[in-house]
Amino acid sequence: MAADETVATAVYARAAKDYKRERQKDGSFKPEFYGLANGGRIAGTGSDVTVDRVTYPEVAQIAARLLAQQNYHYAQSAKQADLMIVLHWGTTIAFNSGNYSQAVNQVATSMAGNGPQGMGSMERNMSAVPTDGAGGGGGTDESAMLMLMAENRARDQINLPNARLLGYLDDINDSDDIRRWAGGGDRYNDLMADIEESRYYIIVSAYDFDQLVNHQKKVLRWQTRVSVRAPGNRFDDSFAAMLKGASKYFGQDSGRLKRGEESKGTVELGDLKFLGEAKEQDASQAGPKK
Repeated sequence: MAADETVATAVYARAAKDYKRERQKDGSFKPEFYGLANGGRIAGTGSDVTVDRVTYPEVAQIAARLLAQQNYHYAQSAKQADLMIVLHWGTTIAFNSGNYSQAVNQVATSMAGNGPQGMGSMERNMSAVPTDGAGGGGGTDESAMLMLMAENRARDQINLPNARLLGYLDDINDSDDIRRWAGGGDRYNDLMADIEESRYYIIVSAYDFDQLVNHQKKVLRWQTRVSVRAPGNRFDDSFAAMLKGASKYFGQDSGRLKRGEESKGTVELGDLKFLGEAKEQDASQAGPKK
């Protein structure tokens, strides 16, 4: 693999309003300590052979190294832990654009079959179309339109969860305005194109450790989402670059979706040793296995 090979990443990060990292005299962040959990796949998402090839210890090792660079350190005991960090990764399930294109083409064909009409001729023809849809082209038009409406609903049902999961929703809504039609660029269409194809994702979520372990409450302190397009990439040679791109925003608020290019070169682990897997359902075990 070429040393300068890169992958295009999209990162979205949010921090709780009352979460703000303290800085030390030298300007670095005050250390915080965490336990680590394997969250697995997000419901409604999937995997492929390149995702299945990557193990939790591999993801956890690189995540821990990058967290340490931001002064987040693995807790040696439950008492020391401030946060429980949960790792999720997988691939989104893409919208079937083939079915949608077929529905659009069917509507276009149906409308074209009736020939061009002005408003006046449409009004005159309304009284000639049987109300039960029998005869003429009205039934065909209606069936085609109903099919297109159904495809639009299916499209929204897939796109909306994907947009939320990937961190695209705010930017899509912000771009869905008059700028789309007034020379404001193709940002909206570009964002929609992104979420309508499969994307590899990693989500790093930091919860309040005490609330999670002692009170069984998920109080989210910060969350960073990163994704890359699946076509043309492999998760097993992209996940390190994905985490590297995400790490710049650990504990931070990105404000909006951040696009960038990250090298696929390996993240040096140095003398870091994997401290063991802390399953989410066994959150009280924050320290290393003995």
